Amino acid sequence: MSRCLLRCALSISILLSVLPPQTWAADGYPDYKPAAVSLTDSVGYRLPDGFVAEGGAKHVHFIVERFNQRFTHDHPAIHFRDLSRGTTSSMPLLTHGKILFGSMGRRINPLELNAYQKITGTRPLEIRIAHTSDDTSQDLATSLAVYVNRANPMTKITRAQLRQIMSVGNAQGDYSTWGQLGLKGEWKARSIHPYGTPEYTGFGHYMQSEQLEGRSLPPAYEYYGDTDHILRRLEADPAGIAVAALGRETPSLRQLAISEDEAGPYSLGSRDDVQNGRYVLGRYLYFYLNKPEGQPLDPLVKEYLTLVLSKEGQAIIAEQSKGYIPLTPAEARAEMAKLN
Repeated sequence: MSRCLLRCALSISILLSVLPPQTWAADGYPDYKPAAVSLTDSVGYRLPDGFVAEGGAKHVHFIVERFNQRFTHDHPAIHFRDLSRGTTSSMPLLTHGKILFGSMGRRINPLELNAYQKITGTRPLEIRIAHTSDDTSQDLATSLAVYVNRANPMTKITRAQLRQIMSVGNAQGDYSTWGQLGLKGEWKARSIHPYGTPEYTGFGHYMQSEQLEGRSLPPAYEYYGDTDHILRRLEADPAGIAVAALGRETPSLRQLAISEDEAGPYSLGSRDDVQNGRYVLGRYLYFYLNKPEGQPLDPLVKEYLTLVLSKEGQAIIAEQSKGYIPLTPAEARAEMAKLN
């Protein structure tokens, strides 16, 4: 009997380990209806053995591998090879036509865009394919969060307050002491110590372009190259505040709920809030495509992205445990419209 119970318990444990962490409703997404498409010899992304090259961020391997398998199932003559060497490899390879699409866990930055435009004379087509994850255990791209040391009594913050802490030259004034955010007693005159990444990193560029309105960082700002270093520094500083990857609250660090304004609602970045646009610091996963000015998209990449943005493609995204978060049906349809 004990052996039976042990086997049953083990079976249940294995089952639970492979179940997705969230339910996903497929209603409202466009169905994928495969269309005939062929591979020409003249394209740069066709390898000598006839395979199609794709590449970019390594952290998308789980979903891209399954997109490729599904696409080949519906188009047996087309096979793929992953040339992913990291996010920074995406735009150079795409610029020279060496990959079908470039995957990135962030938006293209100004240096990458300038280089692309100088060589191609146009801009790449940007397609959102998913929301970023809320979990860092698999080295996936994540949305961001605001953290304080647990010695700090703050529990929430607005987008405007964060901007006034993390940048200078705000019309409503800049914040340099905790008293300006309403803290009393010994905290009232205590200086704020902001932490984050440099402007040129993926997180830094996101903050500059989508949160800080391009303003300079404050003199007291300390920057580190990644979330681990940022949060280790914050653990040692009761007066600190940091922007880092979502999902890293600890017994020493508290994540602040954030909202657009004081009226709320405030959010801690649940998967549902990220997917439905209720989380201020939510981000996206992108595929970038070559789109010559005045010309239609390459039929092969159009067909591939039609799969990715369909019900079947978004279901693949939802399969990854603690992975990327599918677009909403409205977002998927909006991105699919760009393909035309």
